[in-house]
Amino acid sequence: MTAKTNPNDIEWNSGKNPISIEGVQVFAMYFSQSKMLVLCKPYDNIEMALEPFNFELITVSPVTALAGKSVQFAPIGLVNMLNTGGAIQSLAYNDANSSVQIGVTGTGEMRVFASEKPIACKIDGREVPFDYEECMVVTQVPWSAPSGQSMAEYLF
Repeated sequence: MTAKTNPNDIEWNSGKNPISIEGVQVFAMYFSQSKMLVLCKPYDNIEMALEPFNFELITVSPVTALAGKSVQFAPIGLVNMLNTGGAIQSLAYNDANSSVQIGVTGTGEMRVFASEKPIACKIDGREVPFDYEECMVVTQVPWSAPSGQSMAEYLF
């Protein structure tokens, strides 16, 4: 089976928490099974082919440029979950110290798109090891007792 999709296929204004994409020029699309990241414009079609009994989950996230820096950033989420982006509870850009804070519920492999390698990554205020591969920052989010919520911070 073959299909085409693009960021405008998503109903950004539906649900309890609509997402404004006004002015967004680029989207990060993460393919969960192939672990591939594609950057595309709102109307760029991405074509994919699936073999029988296979599937692909795509997480689409608007790319934001950090003020005062040339860094582009988009959260992907916990990629070990079916609803990758559903783990993201909050997102805040701090232009004063060139950082991004993401509230996360759950545990596992957290991925974000970043056009540049961060200086440091923190989980709940503690610096953690991270990998930077193919414009994705990869960290491991441990379980936080008892709420299961953590704060991930990326410093540029």
